[in-house]
Amino acid sequence: MTYIALGLLLLLLGYVEPVLRLVSQPLGAFFIGFGVGQLLHRRGRHVWGYLATFLGIAAALYLIPLPVLTPRHREYLVVVAFGFFLNSARFFTRRLKKPLAPVSIAVSSWGLGSFLQLTHLHWLSSAVWGVGAGGAAASALGLLGGRLRRVGRFFARHTAAFGVLGGLLSVLYQVASLTGATWLFYSVAVGSVAAILLLGGDAVRPRPVRLYDDLDVAEVKRLEKRFIETGDVALLATYVAYHMARGGVDEGKALEVVRAALDYRDVTPSPFAPPLVVKLLRRLNRRRRAQHLKRVTALLERYL
Repeated sequence: MTYIALGLLLLLLGYVEPVLRLVSQPLGAFFIGFGVGQLLHRRGRHVWGYLATFLGIAAALYLIPLPVLTPRHREYLVVVAFGFFLNSARFFTRRLKKPLAPVSIAVSSWGLGSFLQLTHLHWLSSAVWGVGAGGAAASALGLLGGRLRRVGRFFARHTAAFGVLGGLLSVLYQVASLTGATWLFYSVAVGSVAAILLLGGDAVRPRPVRLYDDLDVAEVKRLEKRFIETGDVALLATYVAYHMARGGVDEGKALEVVRAALDYRDVTPSPFAPPLVVKLLRRLNRRRRAQHLKRVTALLERYL
């Protein structure tokens, strides 16, 4: 409600003071849309919440008093914002989560490239289009299933690499066209794609660390997986204390290891953070939990 009240106040201020209207109206429209979106998020209606935020951004873009921004410029910026809306909302739609990924990439890159094209930044617009084409194509191929599931998983995991490759190839194509060395473009394109296909396989991941050699290996694996997924330090500390007591470790050493097990906190995202930031923080927390588990393991090995 705070953002909605602030947005209404800014709109009222712009209505009363025409001098401030140029700034207060765009900000007021954005804050109202953002505030409505936050209310919807709290009620669990995340897709509608992102839609309200998108509408607030679109209204603000049309109300910004910049003569340089023509109606066409504003339309392309709204398209970019709509692409981000699709990318954010897809995480809360079960059936459309994966199919919307290439669509959001294509929409955002097309809108941004078209906007840059109007500003006469032709090279940069081509690079953006190339990134969008490569990323959208790889993301679309990542939807393959059935017998081609392994191929689809490869493209899904290397979407960013194909996006960067598409941007570089688009710039290289322009350079090759100006210099007449089209053979350079084709040779680099074929070589780059071949390098990704041959060298971009799944990396060999290290085996998950074990607390210590136990006869109940299944229980150890279950605990490790649960801790890395949830970050439940209380469960980890209880497990460590139990097995150290069973191993006959004295109280002082057991207390040291239990304190080390409890000495962990996840990085908590802001409640206003977009889904992409939340997703990146989740991956970061999983890596931090695995590192913490290794430290606890190294300390256990001293006494067991």
